[in-house]
Amino acid sequence: MEGMEEKKVKEVEEAKETQVDEIDLFFDSLEKSEEEILQEKCEKTFYAASNPLRREIIKSVCFLGKSRAELLEITGLDEPTLNFHTEVLMRADFLFQDKDGIYRLTEIGMGVLPKL
Repeated sequence: MEGMEEKKVKEVEEAKETQVDEIDLFFDSLEKSEEEILQEKCEKTFYAASNPLRREIIKSVCFLGKSRAELLEITGLDEPTLNFHTEVLMRADFLFQDKDGIYRLTEIGMGVLPKL
């Protein structure tokens, strides 16, 4: 009987070790190389700039910035659609919202502006 218990304990310990190894492997696989990070940044940038509505938002914000209400009026978008597009632009680092809620272009956004 004791032999069976010892065998089960050993199996449980081995299972825990295997589980830890699998978890470590999973987390190791999440670490991205500099090249992968740059590739993702390029993809986000391309995705953000590829949509005509987002390009219109960038042009509208321009150098002076625009409020949400102004962007809604200029673009004719509804609130959820404008939120989606401004979030995409902010994640791609083209746009930010200042403390007063005004949308402004980042340095990257300013660099893209003349090309639109």
